[in-house]
Amino acid sequence: MNKKVLIVLAGLFLVGAMVLPTYAVFEALNQDFNDLVHRGPLLDETAIQSFLSATTTRHYTLLTIFAVAEAVLLILFVVTLWFILKT
Repeated sequence: MNKKVLIVLAGLFLVGAMVLPTYAVFEALNQDFNDLVHRGPLLDETAIQSFLSATTTRHYTLLTIFAVAEAVLLILFVVTLWFILKT
């Protein structure tokens, strides 16, 4: 591959790794807000526990997906950077 193509590819991987946390937090907060609005008032204790349980499960799933995606993007960035320095 051409060195310029590798530099652009490495830049895309780095930008993806930097933008992904902001996007993931924004989407999680948006989903939590929408879920809270659609549930209505949380007057009793069971509704609050149900909401917190659903939110916690969703956040753990998001964190797992985020960690795997971040690791893959950083590994791809390092490998691309290694190819740039090798050529």
